[in-house]
Amino acid sequence: MKIFILKSAIIFLFCLLLFRFTIVSLANEYENKLNNYVSSSNFKEIKKDLFESLKENNEKDEILDPEDAEILSIFIRKILKELSLR
Repeated sequence: MKIFILKSAIIFLFCLLLFRFTIVSLANEYENKLNNYVSSSNFKEIKKDLFESLKENNEKDEILDPEDAEILSIFIRKILKELSLR
């Protein structure tokens, strides 16, 4: 009986360590990635990139491809029709 309890305790500790080093470490890694993604410095960087892109596109004569413009036009018409704001 002692041997069974000892083996069970060793297996339990092994499973606990396995869980700790696999699942918990993955969760911590994703938590760190999420914290980095939502950090204020990252928002500032994204905002900066967005406004640079907008400045570049404002200097162009045509911002959208004709196909993209047609798709957006249809989409906007449908939204205006649903909202009854014509």
